[in-house]
Amino acid sequence: MYPNPRRLENINSIRDAMRQISQEADAIVELLDARIEAKHLDGSTEAEDVREVLELIQTLTLEVSEELDAYQVRHADP
Repeated sequence: MYPNPRRLENINSIRDAMRQISQEADAIVELLDARIEAKHLDGSTEAEDVREVLELIQTLTLEVSEELDAYQVRHADP
């Protein structure tokens, strides 16, 4: 039995969004690690960078949550 192509497309989109959230979190952690190692910290810059990434993650999380809700409704057993 072959998977429904539309269902596969939907879940791929959800997976890709989750991957992007993970990558954004990893990127900011690496940036903070580099600044900590270099002892190049000023507080304000780090806070702005982290807040920007958190806002992006929050937006992505909301989008993927809505997409997941729609996916669940579309593919729920009757």
